[in-house]
Amino acid sequence: MKPMLPLRFAAVAVAALVLFAGRPQAQDAAAVAQRLQERYRALDALQAEFTQTLGTSTLRGTLTVRGDAFRIELPGQTLVSDGTTLWSYSADDNQVVVQDYTEDDLGFSIGQVFTDYLAVFRPTGATQATINGVRHDVLALVPRHSGTSVRDATLYVRSSDAVPTRVRVHDVNGQTLAFDLADVRLNPSLAAGTFTFQPPRGVEVIDLRS
Repeated sequence: MKPMLPLRFAAVAVAALVLFAGRPQAQDAAAVAQRLQERYRALDALQAEFTQTLGTSTLRGTLTVRGDAFRIELPGQTLVSDGTTLWSYSADDNQVVVQDYTEDDLGFSIGQVFTDYLAVFRPTGATQATINGVRHDVLALVPRHSGTSVRDATLYVRSSDAVPTRVRVHDVNGQTLAFDLADVRLNPSLAAGTFTFQPPRGVEVIDLRS
């Protein structure tokens, strides 16, 4: 089984979406970024339901993030990383693949997008927009370092509490990955083994670690 990473910001097409209603209002990007950074400093972990759209394909599941560690629950599949090791479990194949985890070739990890985005992105502009009747701050971002396949990204956060609800990542070929969060929970109580994986009895284990 080849492990699937549904949250990897790869070069894939995505169907056009209506991102916001009404005309955006310009804001000071530095002020918005500072407010978000203050929120992230107080954030230990984040848990949410997510929808990821890749072209005509849509994935739905649950995401838990703490720094570089994450746990992704999908129908029939679980992906877990403690920041060093990645476990990819398929219930259908009755198999778990264990391998070294490294940040993908775009140069940032899943957790950084929601908890430490300013470490890898530089804000270039900010607006406000209304999404589903809720006011949002919309921050335009570009990678701080060259050599990645990301051209730019857009982060949507609720104006009332600076909680992220959307990420749009655009690659150098003009393609887009759409990522939406719902039922976001900040600093949830997490079990000690959230970011490790214990294979169920009888599951085949394929260890690819170096």
